[in-house]
Amino acid sequence: MAPKLLVAAFAAEDRPYVDRAIEHGIDVRILDCFEDVHALVQFWYKRRSIHVPAQKSSVKSAVGKECFDMAVIRDTPHDFVRAALLAQTLREANVGQVVVVANDASRVPIYRRCGAHQVIISEHPVEFWTQLEQRLLSQVTAS
Repeated sequence: MAPKLLVAAFAAEDRPYVDRAIEHGIDVRILDCFEDVHALVQFWYKRRSIHVPAQKSSVKSAVGKECFDMAVIRDTPHDFVRAALLAQTLREANVGQVVVVANDASRVPIYRRCGAHQVIISEHPVEFWTQLEQRLLSQVTAS
């Protein structure tokens, strides 16, 4: 069975990597709860999106029903609080692995305290997505 991946903080530069993961058979869903990316998520991934209000209880309920193996949260330089709250909510929703991708190592303790299983420091999306794809593809071929 293909691993089930939630992309919880989507950015336009993630699109090629999300598309490639889908092509490789990974079951990808995009969390659509923030207005700043809503139009893009709906345009590109309408059938793969989980659209809920940006409230902890709504996100936790919707995500909890899906039984995700992993969630990816990319922090942004201007809003690390959003990533921390997402990590906490997704951990409480019983996501198997909550992974935060950050470009500032000083934020690692914050994300870990908020529930991230793993924090990866990476300045460029290609570095992280390459590692993630290899990890997920090994799960696809093992099943």
